[in-house]
Amino acid sequence: MTRKKIWLIGIAVIVAAVSVLALKLSQLKKDGELDPEASASYRLQVRLDEGDEFHISAEIDVVNHSGDAWETIGFYFIPNANDEEVLPELIQDPADSAISSIEDEDGTLRYELANNELLVQLGEELQPGEKKRLKIDYTMSLSEDGMRLSRDGNNYYLAQWYPMLAFYQDGWAIEDFDPKGESYHTPYSDYRVEYELPRKFLVASSASDGEIAPSSSGAVEGENIKDFYMAFMEPEEWTTETRHANGTALRMFLPVGSDATEETAELAVDAYSYFEEKIGDNPFQELDIIANDGNMEYPNAIEVASDKENLESVLVHEIAHQWFYFLVANDPFDHAWVDESITEYAASLFLGDRYDSEAYGFESAALMAEYYDTNKYSNLPMDEYEETEYYATIYGKTPLILRDFFNGRGGEEEAFRFLAAYYKEFQFQNVDTETFKEFFNEYFGENHSEFFKDWLQ
Repeated sequence: MTRKKIWLIGIAVIVAAVSVLALKLSQLKKDGELDPEASASYRLQVRLDEGDEFHISAEIDVVNHSGDAWETIGFYFIPNANDEEVLPELIQDPADSAISSIEDEDGTLRYELANNELLVQLGEELQPGEKKRLKIDYTMSLSEDGMRLSRDGNNYYLAQWYPMLAFYQDGWAIEDFDPKGESYHTPYSDYRVEYELPRKFLVASSASDGEIAPSSSGAVEGENIKDFYMAFMEPEEWTTETRHANGTALRMFLPVGSDATEETAELAVDAYSYFEEKIGDNPFQELDIIANDGNMEYPNAIEVASDKENLESVLVHEIAHQWFYFLVANDPFDHAWVDESITEYAASLFLGDRYDSEAYGFESAALMAEYYDTNKYSNLPMDEYEETEYYATIYGKTPLILRDFFNGRGGEEEAFRFLAAYYKEFQFQNVDTETFKEFFNEYFGENHSEFFKDWLQ
């Protein structure tokens, strides 16, 4: 047999193996187990008055993709949870929200509201395949230095601020608000947000906002967005700058007088470019970076530290969340590790590569793991962890487990090959622990139940 024939046979075997793997991986998403059985599109009208109160009208088209007839439609209404009753230790200046009406085309609807669960009672059952348009009007004032949904002087940060359609799978599973992490689970949706403000503000959002310029009114739109973030900021209090990473505009908002402007810009460009190169292209063309010490991720927008000391690990972690949480989604209440631990692992790889020191890259995870010795599984529901256990497990122990596994499998290079394949397979889809394990086993072509048994139940 000639060398050429041997080479051709070898290529054929490789192609066949790749085809089989691709078929197996594609079957992971054909069963539809994690497909949302409800979808929504939103038109949100926002008006801020001179007394710092928001007047919001939410027009929401909801489609029933399930096999069930619905008597109710379930939403997360988190403004109701941002009060002193739900968060007595965190909210010094409680928020205030009030629903004035909920209507459909036939008139006023009844509803039940407890914690962050809003259940709208329908006049007639919504049958499979049918669409229902709801109009929800409410007012809202924000907590000073509140929990994500907050106000800082003349700066307003609208996070989880509107009625967010919940996931439907054999019913509306809406967990109570949990400040340890993100306790809401929403499907990808399309948005149009119209705003009217009493004066000009800087505007940042999950949509593409364009050139940074103060505005008192306008409209923004976005498609395939998991949840919609918006901020209105006092222009005189912020320094702004726009840099580009592989064609994506990174719009930066830093407090006037910040000593971290150049460091933020350089690190953001480097991290965003790195993750696109190593994991895959981000299809969105804009990322807003707000240095308000919020330390939180949202679709196409992140809140990060304002000082040099805390800038690095927070900024890189929140940028990595654009791939894991936003573009590959999961239920953060039941499977927080799927986005948080993988995000922390990817961020640690970047920092280790940047400084040529694995110890430096994983310093934050190592400190978290040492903070509280925990032997709990990584995929427990959020309410089964004490706060210290949650942070030590999700941000500490689990990223280190992934590090050790891939260090025995080719290190960083193999880790990013896996993450790139994972991202490609599940972009704009939802993943849970079982889906991840199935993909993991198929990708490596072997059963890793022994590896999983000590940290995933």
